[in-house]
Amino acid sequence: MTVVIALLNILLPLGYLLAGLNYLVLYLQEPRWSVRTATPLARAVVVMHAAYLALLTATFKHVPVASVWEAFTFISFALAAVYLILESRLENKATGVFLFVPALLFQVLASAYVNPTREVSDILRSSWFGLHVTAALLGYAAFAIAAVYGVLYLLLYRSLKGSRVGLVFQRLPSLDVLSKLSTTALAFGGLNLTLAIVFGIVWVNGLESSGQIAGSFLADPKFLSTIVIWLVYAVCLAGRFAFKWPSRQLAVVSVIAFVLMVLSSVAVTLFVDSFHSFG
Repeated sequence: MTVVIALLNILLPLGYLLAGLNYLVLYLQEPRWSVRTATPLARAVVVMHAAYLALLTATFKHVPVASVWEAFTFISFALAAVYLILESRLENKATGVFLFVPALLFQVLASAYVNPTREVSDILRSSWFGLHVTAALLGYAAFAIAAVYGVLYLLLYRSLKGSRVGLVFQRLPSLDVLSKLSTTALAFGGLNLTLAIVFGIVWVNGLESSGQIAGSFLADPKFLSTIVIWLVYAVCLAGRFAFKWPSRQLAVVSVIAFVLMVLSSVAVTLFVDSFHSFG
């Protein structure tokens, strides 16, 4: 089994590279062969990646999100998988290159440094932990995708407003499609972050009941920052669906919200003690 895992660890970056190049050719030239092969190839890579994650879980008895490098390979998978969901819903392949290139970078780093054979705490072998982190990473990946589409929307908007539409912007989908992609990604991210919070509460309550951790998770900085992030994105979604924010305003807010999410996550991880630190 470990031989298969090692082989997939090599094949995955190659798969993402081929898929990313296919989407790049499709974006720049749109030849018929790339239109036909882009989605099937991307799906094949995602299926192979799902098999890799399942093998890691079965072999080492924990969901592969217990280290930074394991998280990187899951982020790569999440970016590609969420993108394919959006592509199938809106039937637009023009933005695949903007998501598969970051997925490639994350997977290259993961393949270079991941060490799935290492021992992990029993706490991290919990099914609730796996559900919690899986939902969280899917949510964060969706928010990253929403931010990418927000940036593309703003760049295209500015280009159209200035009547300077170059080749790069000519290949982008319309402002309406970019807005729908961003909104759908925001909704998917909000759903998964909500599930992550629920799973996390169930998981931590079990740890507290068994005496594996002390103190209340309600005062944990990571939990509090996640609640703030959830509220920020709830405002984004409410602004879109309840208050009918214009697409340009939603794009700006989604980008700002993602930057705040990254900064708060880094700050809490590096500078604040939390039960999310398992050293």
